[in-house]
Amino acid sequence: MKQTIRLTDIYNGDLFTRSKATELSGCIIPNADEVVMDFEGISFMSRSFADELYNVVEDFKDKLFEYIHRNDVVETMMTKVAEGRKRERKRGISHAKIYEFDDMESLSAFLMKH
Repeated sequence: MKQTIRLTDIYNGDLFTRSKATELSGCIIPNADEVVMDFEGISFMSRSFADELYNVVEDFKDKLFEYIHRNDVVETMMTKVAEGRKRERKRGISHAKIYEFDDMESLSAFLMKH
């Protein structure tokens, strides 16, 4: 069974936040073997939405996903995020010192010194 999800039926033309992308999981019909995501009318997609969209797709490995009507902005963001997900993430800080405080006064004193 093929399911088409028109994103403008769910969103207002712009795709923001991870939580909004996660909502798509609830829109996918369990017995669909192919899911078509229709981006017609979508003008913008944030990096966080695109990254989480890839996570949603990974959760449904048994389904074939197709994306249609992506404009250049959406296409570019999805491509950039896909490329970034292939690279190993490098953190700028390899270790951080952890401070513990027993009360707010100790925390305040520390913050006033730094």
